[in-house]
Amino acid sequence: MANFRAIFEQNFFLYYLLISIFFLSCSPKNKSFAVLDYTIEKIDLKNNSMDVVFTITNSTSIDFKENEWSIHWNQIDGEPLAESLPRGIHFERVNGTYYILKFTDTWSLQSGESISFRVATNGIMSRLPLGPRGGFIVASSESINLNTNINWQDAKGLEDLILPTAKKRYQKLENVNSISKDSLSWIVPSPTYSTKPTTERLRLANWNVYFAEENTMNKFDVLLKVRFQEIISTLFPDVVLQWVESVEEANFILKLSSDLTPEGYNLEIKQDHVVVATNSYGGLFYALQSLLQIDQIAVLENRGWPIINIDDEPRFTYRGFMLDISRNFYGLPKLKQIIDLMAMFKLNHFDIKLSDDEGWRLEIPGLPELTEIGSKRGYTKDESDRLIPMYGSGATGGETGNGFLSKNDFISLLQYAKSKNITIIPQLSFPSHARASIISMDARRNKLLAMGDVVGAEKYALSDPNDKSKYLSPQLYNDNAINICMESSFAFFEKVVAEVAAMYREADVPFKQFGIGADELPYGVWEGSPVCLNSVNGNSGNLDLEILYNNALLRLKETIESHGAIMSGWEDFLLVHSKNSHGETKLKQERFNYEVIPYAWNNTWGGGREDMIYKLANAGFKTVMSNSSAFYFDMANDNDIDAFGLSWSGYVDYFDTWAIDPQDIFANSVLNQKHNIQSDYISKTTKLKPSKRDNLIGIQSQLWTETVTNHRILEQMLVPNLIVFAERAWAKQPDWISNTAPTQEQKMLKEWNYFLNVLGKRTLPVLHHRFPEIVYDLPKPGGVIENDTLYVRSQFPGLQVRYSLDGSVPNQTSKLYQYPILIDSDDVVVLRSFDTQLNGGKSIRVSQE
Repeated sequence: MANFRAIFEQNFFLYYLLISIFFLSCSPKNKSFAVLDYTIEKIDLKNNSMDVVFTITNSTSIDFKENEWSIHWNQIDGEPLAESLPRGIHFERVNGTYYILKFTDTWSLQSGESISFRVATNGIMSRLPLGPRGGFIVASSESINLNTNINWQDAKGLEDLILPTAKKRYQKLENVNSISKDSLSWIVPSPTYSTKPTTERLRLANWNVYFAEENTMNKFDVLLKVRFQEIISTLFPDVVLQWVESVEEANFILKLSSDLTPEGYNLEIKQDHVVVATNSYGGLFYALQSLLQIDQIAVLENRGWPIINIDDEPRFTYRGFMLDISRNFYGLPKLKQIIDLMAMFKLNHFDIKLSDDEGWRLEIPGLPELTEIGSKRGYTKDESDRLIPMYGSGATGGETGNGFLSKNDFISLLQYAKSKNITIIPQLSFPSHARASIISMDARRNKLLAMGDVVGAEKYALSDPNDKSKYLSPQLYNDNAINICMESSFAFFEKVVAEVAAMYREADVPFKQFGIGADELPYGVWEGSPVCLNSVNGNSGNLDLEILYNNALLRLKETIESHGAIMSGWEDFLLVHSKNSHGETKLKQERFNYEVIPYAWNNTWGGGREDMIYKLANAGFKTVMSNSSAFYFDMANDNDIDAFGLSWSGYVDYFDTWAIDPQDIFANSVLNQKHNIQSDYISKTTKLKPSKRDNLIGIQSQLWTETVTNHRILEQMLVPNLIVFAERAWAKQPDWISNTAPTQEQKMLKEWNYFLNVLGKRTLPVLHHRFPEIVYDLPKPGGVIENDTLYVRSQFPGLQVRYSLDGSVPNQTSKLYQYPILIDSDDVVVLRSFDTQLNGGKSIRVSQE
């Protein structure tokens, strides 16, 4: 035994030594990060500027030598003013909002040391997500992560931002009151008609299904039976399903009814059986989605199914959601999960933004550079290997900066969406918002030129190397528009559309629509391009850009239609291209035979374009409302300092989405008052003609992802936004819309409170039951202390609110707020919302006044 112990100890020592050497040899020679403390000293709201102190700490084990290092980052608001920098520090805005500070002269930074300097900015970082993100240091051509701390709490002038307090939130929620579950709806979006259940029956676990055909069995009937089984296996995997030959044997009756509208259904739960009637796959699918919501509420509330009769159909044929996966990418599993969420709430069009300035996200056979270069962001010297870092992607791309859908991924996505009654619309930007395409094809051109293949190099080129046009896009790019005077640009477009169409064919999914984007085309494009100046539509002294652009759009339309699809784009491509830019309201004379679908998006309150959707519909276009001031999930809910999203179209909260009437956005007096819209302003706007109502085919919500840099942020900006939007897209026009103030306001607020109760007490728990991994938005509670008593209100009744009295952030074990409580004068009250899975939202402090 002694010998064994000695041998063991010797071998163990040798093993430990070898392992230690291995890990020491594999460990990085330098610490992996430096630190930036970004301290806002002063906010000057009047002059739209800040005074900021940069403090950079070298936490690595190497020295940063003067003239050999720089810091790189993205910042949406708050660009440094070069003239305010100390001597020896040079500022460069590379493109977009990618910034570099280069350190020369005496600006070295030794290992373990720090430097500080002040800078003034143009613009105010009013919310944390708009500030420095994705920072890194480049030293001797090597990148080093830069961990950034934003210090804002002690800034002078902070009070001018008028940040929302717990008291303001409490006051805003004054009309939100708890309602008993027994009186709440079982289904969201709200059905067209539903009886009020008074009794219940046992849940149905074994389904004996009888198929009652209207006439003789036909091909559609057989297919519907097959699809019924497929839906049940997905939505009700524990159900035992058996087909029976007679009504007497059945406890579940499936009917075909020609009286129902497309996607409409009837669902009747009786004491002894269930009846589902429909005339389409979509209607069947939605009937079973409604039954699933009922079933899961029954499970969660430990009760039976209600005895209920539901007649339901959508208000709008088109009910869409657009996700931008160009700015940040989320992958196939997340996209399929989003399709599941859309299906749960009866949305039927998924518009996927596959390319933009900051990324190309779809494999195109024959054009590998689009994904080899265009799907990656990070530190690059000349963009021959990747795009510049944007929106916090850092030196290597970060969590969501890199990635693309392979051909097989996209085919799989098409098939998955089809099974959920969802049409996927690919959106690939042309000619504007196309920087990722241009840079990728520039790299292709340079690679082939280096190989001596001049013809191949120019085959799909998108830029004119001699173009001297001067322009700046809203995102501050000067090179993001494809040159439409080059035949190679149209060869590229034809190649892309043909390959996308081939994917639809391989997926056995109809190719219905192709989106070109075509929004925000900068004024000044192509004016300095020799190719354009020598084109048939222009000469060296007079270039007619309007004709040039319209002819290009006609060619794009022809290409898309040759593959059996319809061309769609943002409203911009139907407006006169002028210096007015986003303020332009005049429709161009070219109407493309009214065979295109415009999406009206630029609808900021008071901006003069709220009625653009009605102008387009009245003119004869089939249109989709994509209202930025109601249906943009990336507009921050309010000006809270840590709210994600932008605010160029104002702050858009859940009420803005729910309360708007798409067919008359000025019909709601409360929204008009909230956004300071006066009656004289409304009187000058265009109304939707009753005879043209069918041209407004539906509405679409959007989630642009400039600030959505991880999956958790994506989920919180998606849910419950998507649910609130689905209510407006599916449910019938509310009765209160036709009322006048103050009756309208009273009825509307009562229904709003009811909807919030349904959402908080039933819909969100069901969503968690089906998607336990999703953490949805948990808004900060409102709270006040009056007469030494704490009062709390929640955005969604049913959420838990937990509190602390020592200033700490409440956790899962903190005290649960259930009723008003007494507070001592020295208590520091902090509130935080929690869902049924005890995921917590952001906390808020309640001031004692």
